[in-house]
Amino acid sequence: MRKRAFSKYILAVLSFLLLQSAAAQVSGRVVDPQTAPLTGATVLLLPDSLVRIADEEGRFRFSTLPAGEHQLRVSFVGYETIEQTIRYEGVPIQLPPIKLQDAQELLETVVVTEEHAKQEETLATEHFTGTVIEENLQGTFAQSIDKLPGLSAINIGTGIAKPVIRGLSSNRIIVNHQGIKQEGHQWGADHGLEIDQFGVERVEIIKGPASLQYGSDGLGGVINIMPGRVPPEGVILGSIMGLHRTNNAHWGGSAKLGFNLNGFFTQAQYSHQDFADYRVPAETFDYNTFRLPIIDERLKNTAGNERTISVTTGLNRDWGITRLTFSRYQLEAGLFSGAVGIPRSYALTDDGNRRDIDIPKQEVEHTRLSLHQDLVLPQGHINFNIGYQRNLRQEFSFPEFHSIPSSQIDPGNTLGLQFLLETFSADLHYEREGANGWREVYGGNAQWQFNERAGFEFLLPDFRTFRAGVFGLVEKQLSEDLLVNGGLRLDYATNDTEFYRQWVWDSNENITDSLVAPVTTPEFFNWSASAGLSAVLWEDRAQFKANIGKSFRVPYPAETVSNGIHHGTFRHEMGTPGLDSEHGYQLDLNLEWERPRFSGMVATYFNYFDNYIYLGPTFPARFSPLPESGQIFQYRQDDAIYTGFEVQYDWDFFPRWRFSQTADFVQSYNIRTQLALPFTPQPTVQSSLRYTVEPRNSRVASFYAEVSHQYAFAAKGPYRVDRSERSTPAYQLFGAALGLKLHWFGPQPLQFNVQLQNALDVFYLNHLSRYRLINVPEQGRNVNISLKVPFWGRLKR
Repeated sequence: MRKRAFSKYILAVLSFLLLQSAAAQVSGRVVDPQTAPLTGATVLLLPDSLVRIADEEGRFRFSTLPAGEHQLRVSFVGYETIEQTIRYEGVPIQLPPIKLQDAQELLETVVVTEEHAKQEETLATEHFTGTVIEENLQGTFAQSIDKLPGLSAINIGTGIAKPVIRGLSSNRIIVNHQGIKQEGHQWGADHGLEIDQFGVERVEIIKGPASLQYGSDGLGGVINIMPGRVPPEGVILGSIMGLHRTNNAHWGGSAKLGFNLNGFFTQAQYSHQDFADYRVPAETFDYNTFRLPIIDERLKNTAGNERTISVTTGLNRDWGITRLTFSRYQLEAGLFSGAVGIPRSYALTDDGNRRDIDIPKQEVEHTRLSLHQDLVLPQGHINFNIGYQRNLRQEFSFPEFHSIPSSQIDPGNTLGLQFLLETFSADLHYEREGANGWREVYGGNAQWQFNERAGFEFLLPDFRTFRAGVFGLVEKQLSEDLLVNGGLRLDYATNDTEFYRQWVWDSNENITDSLVAPVTTPEFFNWSASAGLSAVLWEDRAQFKANIGKSFRVPYPAETVSNGIHHGTFRHEMGTPGLDSEHGYQLDLNLEWERPRFSGMVATYFNYFDNYIYLGPTFPARFSPLPESGQIFQYRQDDAIYTGFEVQYDWDFFPRWRFSQTADFVQSYNIRTQLALPFTPQPTVQSSLRYTVEPRNSRVASFYAEVSHQYAFAAKGPYRVDRSERSTPAYQLFGAALGLKLHWFGPQPLQFNVQLQNALDVFYLNHLSRYRLINVPEQGRNVNISLKVPFWGRLKR
């Protein structure tokens, strides 16, 4: 009896194991180069978009799998992604260990978590991880990525900057921050991105017309800041990072912590930066034909501080990912007194404290609450985002700087301008596999904005905006080497602005004039379309992309009803009611190649804009009624052309030695004036020589040393500057960098970077800097030092 019972027990166990083996139709194990398990590695099986997370032993399994050919994609942060084809014929497959190698080329590293049909598959794109930013920390996110080909940054001081893609910026560039379009920086050029550079893990940059999927403002390109990676199952991880910049005694740091327990995950991060007045290699600046001093080569009142906190919590399951995110960004930054109002001598005199923040200054608060939902369906994929943003911007100044009588305001009131912008947004994308191998994507989005003004100055009235659109995109892999796509979008938008009048007084407190913003209620209907292809050439050694598209942009109230001094541009700006939508007709061509020792990219583009909106001096000249404001600049529309090219290549001419070079060129042309458009970036050539060592069986994971050179061509002449702009001379900069990675506790290495900028301490002017208008140069010699210490541990269940 005991033998029979034992035999039944053995038979039951064997039956159970056989059933388990049959259920696990494809299984395997993910390991690192030393065959240690990679807990939390992401395993994606296409075309069914099935996702598994490797367990504590690095194992994964897929069950109920249909017969046929499948693509397996395995990825883990800090390691190169591996793809392989498997064919399931009904017999369970036990894959050999999948060994991931340490990532070698971080600029191209991108971990794919979703497989969508995208318009950008036929546009020039850049993918990179936060490591690229960590090696080039500049104080702001926009300045940390401006070394990439085709990208630059408009800046004012050290804490305020916004990105430029192929000469286009502000309302022509969309910054999608974890699925939510970032708002607030569209108010003007002195309104930077409100993003924590320490909190960026993955970035996708689309260079070219992207209105089809992203709507108005996407005609110049999109910067997608992806959501952070979900922590591995059963793991708690985090990091502490510090940054120091010598030029302005900049100290910054960030602490991050996250965990994942049974698919429920939470991540939190706090960042803080504090900086003093920065040094420039100059002793004077210009203001209204006067030459004024810069005491001790320090630009007084350019100190500031920045604080950011963000928390994400969510659920990670086989059916998808849910994320709920809250973030709050705060910035307090001084403004050089030569840039706001009439500079008084006491405002330029050194007060002995380089860290105090005096008036004039600005304070910014950006609060965001968003919900991101990603659903994997048997025959499709749904992605939707809903978000709320509250942007509060305040500019502080003295009323007497603007000839406003003290009798008209409360005593001690220094609030010059205030904007309070609330934005509600929602978007939905649905993808499915259509008939005959077509992939289809349908989607739509809507946005509501409400702006309220305050302060004793005037620039913009209260306004409300609405944007909504729907689109469809189809894609087909015609062959193994050729993909085509195309799509159509329809949009509707409104701008509602309220009447406002601001009186203008003379020195005797008599009313002499007024600034008026009229009531406007325009409606806009727009359409956009695109068609493109992506072809693999030369036996998978090159890829060619081509895209032709029609895009659009709806004018903003800042362009139609503004009327007042805009201190970020040092002039009186006036809107023009009745502006039409911009329409762009754009062609993009891109070729990328990859050889064992030589890889690169060449891209060219041609953009024709109908009714391009820009700011220019009034003609015949009209002068501002406000003190020392000079000629009025008014928004106008003309047909325009933007064209140019980008070149990038990497040459591994010896083992461990790499020479890299990038060049970009943008040419703008106003068809009516036959001149360039304002703020066209200078053509640049950047070169670097890097030596890299990756010793094996050593605590040192990698070490690199690099020297770099940048040459910027002059911006002068009718084909490089508008008649209202100053010419900017050519300049060249030398730099150097060192980087060290050490094997540390857990899978992530300790990172240490040193970067030397403007090594020769040269005087140079940046054509896109707002301080360039008063001949203030960029920062002098600077040394950046950063250290990142990661940590990792297992959670007890």
